[in-house]
Amino acid sequence: MTVQIDLSGRAALVIGGGGGGIGSAMLDAVARAGADVGIITFVPEHAATSVAHAESLGVRAAAVVLDVTDEATLVAGIAELAAQLGRFRHLVNVVGGSLADDWHRSAEYDMDAFDRLVGRNLRYAVVSCREVARELLAAGEEGSIVNLSSAAARGTPLLGAYGAAKAALESFGRTMALEWAPKGIRVNAVAPGTIRTPRAGTTDMADAAAQEIPLGRRGAPEDIANAALFLLSDLASYITGVTLAVDGGTTIGGRGGDGLPTFVTNPAVRARFGS
Repeated sequence: MTVQIDLSGRAALVIGGGGGGIGSAMLDAVARAGADVGIITFVPEHAATSVAHAESLGVRAAAVVLDVTDEATLVAGIAELAAQLGRFRHLVNVVGGSLADDWHRSAEYDMDAFDRLVGRNLRYAVVSCREVARELLAAGEEGSIVNLSSAAARGTPLLGAYGAAKAALESFGRTMALEWAPKGIRVNAVAPGTIRTPRAGTTDMADAAAQEIPLGRRGAPEDIANAALFLLSDLASYITGVTLAVDGGTTIGGRGGDGLPTFVTNPAVRARFGS
């Protein structure tokens, strides 16, 4: 028996779609499943290429370029895309992450970095979930939302603020799942482990660190997109309020010999923070 995910006749919003990595894989997966795709990106050149790619797969697509941490701008952007594509039945929040400049030991934490990471990983996602759900609730329609969390939500050296923001996103997601379940709106999360993306890059140390992952490799963006697509789809119609770890088994073990997480692959960073 062949199982095929079909989102045709629906519109999906991908915040952080395009530009390579998980966002591009997510955009591709949703479009291949037949959904019309709204794309929010902060990189102007990604907007046109992302729309062109989605349209090449036979679906409608539209994009806006904005700063997701600006609430008013984000709300307006979501409304603009919905006006073009119709009410969004599906939402994936991909934007997030933590750059090395924002990594700190807990006893030395910089609160400006903390605020930046909360805005980039938690606040915008709450706003987008709220906006999409409001429209679904008003129309009496069912839908599904997937937020990208992180293995760091369970506690990771150097990433206190990032991990806290992702843990809060998981918690808020469970609350939304409970509140909206009677109306048929599901909210889940995917927690990636170490993923091979253009931003993460490839180094000899990265490949060596991958051997600390139980499955012996870093994940591909498609690993995350496939998991998220499943949770978006009707195949997961009885699943809500969960966080699915897609990390090659890192949840059950996987830390470098110097005590740092396996995803810290930059030699200079490991030298800076290693014990």
